Amino acid sequence: MFEKLIDSFEKLCLQIIIEILLVPVTIFKLFQDTRRCYDFSVHEMEKEETERFRDYLSPIKLSVYTSVIVSVLLMDYSGEQNFLSKIKGLSMVEKALFIFLMNNFTAVIFSVILLWYKKEKVNTVTFRTLLFSFIYTTVYTSTPFFILILSAMFIGHTVNIQSYMDHLDKLKDSGNYASGDYVFFMVFFVFIIMAIIGLIKLFKALHYILKENFSYHPYVVAFFTLLFFIIQIYYAGGFV
Repeated sequence: MFEKLIDSFEKLCLQIIIEILLVPVTIFKLFQDTRRCYDFSVHEMEKEETERFRDYLSPIKLSVYTSVIVSVLLMDYSGEQNFLSKIKGLSMVEKALFIFLMNNFTAVIFSVILLWYKKEKVNTVTFRTLLFSFIYTTVYTSTPFFILILSAMFIGHTVNIQSYMDHLDKLKDSGNYASGDYVFFMVFFVFIIMAIIGLIKLFKALHYILKENFSYHPYVVAFFTLLFFIIQIYYAGGFV
């Protein structure tokens, strides 16, 4: 009995390690080609359930890991200016679940809209394919912020970006910058570049998903792409 328990624990740990290693691999693949947000989902949904998402992380698991990381980095340490930090009395698991639901809100809404257009039921492969595709697109808005937050944590020994920025503001008059501060400026520049690239990638990914599922005129597809893009950026901006 004890040996079976140890074996199960070993398999669980191995699975978690593999999935954590697949997080950067999946993000890299999605940044390489925006069409993969939709193509990956379609390709995997054609397989048997036990054979899906073996080479890279599924969008649900990717979102779960993202939610857990956010709950650790933002919920407990950031300032009161973030509305998520105002949630009191919740455990880290409850906070992570809340973030997971909020983070995927736009994905659900967009999927339902397209599902209504295609006149299909929610409990179909089409819905899961669309939902997975839209969840993947959140990578383009979240990745730059993760780079900034994690870099600030290692360089400035804090996960509170605002406090680190306040620290840099106080150094403006004296000009007495430490080497870590200059490194942070370089990281912040990389963050800006990554954010711009992420926005471009997000627009392309949304356009491809809509083009594959929306049989109207190209201008209509472009209009809804822009609409979905603005909604997702507005929502992500308020969320972060």
